[in-house]
Amino acid sequence: MADEAKTKEKGSCLGKLGLLFVFCGLGGLAAAVAFIVQPQDLSDVSGSGPAAVGRPARDLKAVLKASLDQGYELPLTEDEINRYLRDTLMKQQTGPLADKVKIREVMVRLEEGRAEVVIVREIAGYPFTVSMYVRVHQEVRPDGSEATQIFRNGGPYHESLPRPAVGGRFGRLPVPEGFLLLTMDAFAKLAAVYRTPDAGTYSKTPEKELDFIEEMARIRIEEGKLVLSPTAPGSALPPIR
Repeated sequence: MADEAKTKEKGSCLGKLGLLFVFCGLGGLAAAVAFIVQPQDLSDVSGSGPAAVGRPARDLKAVLKASLDQGYELPLTEDEINRYLRDTLMKQQTGPLADKVKIREVMVRLEEGRAEVVIVREIAGYPFTVSMYVRVHQEVRPDGSEATQIFRNGGPYHESLPRPAVGGRFGRLPVPEGFLLLTMDAFAKLAAVYRTPDAGTYSKTPEKELDFIEEMARIRIEEGKLVLSPTAPGSALPPIR
């Protein structure tokens, strides 16, 4: 009888422990959903929102081409990049939910060492944000050539935890890089607006904004600013695919 009582007590404890894990999991899921449905705070992003209305944007395509042609360094501020996106981007949602989902705005937040591309959608009258981080790493090889790597992440969540890397944010929730697969199509279509279609050749004549940026030798992302330095012919940066 004593052994039977101990067995029942042990089973009861395991059941309670299992139930506790279930409740913790459901609580964590509910918290994650709550952060996802809350749009991130964009009040710190320059060149967006009501304050930017009525302010004309500089022709970034023209100044990018001039920088390459004349060989001078070109700093672009977060403010003028976002005003240019506002004036040139066709904000049109496509797909089966096009009648219920609208793209309200696209903007870029520039931080030290990384950029965050944010898409603001309106779903049933409520704003919803999704974002992707981008980092550029450049180094000079021993032979003097330049190696460039473009990462679709914002670096590790914490210095002591190199993996996983934070890929972006769904609402206010930072998500690992792998979660970007759910939204990569939207960002790819956004990039395609500012890049000349690949005609299947190894070289193409730069015509659009990202083409010109990919021709730059140096790209620095600083707080509130993107700094571009012209490149020597034939050493273009690899595009984000």
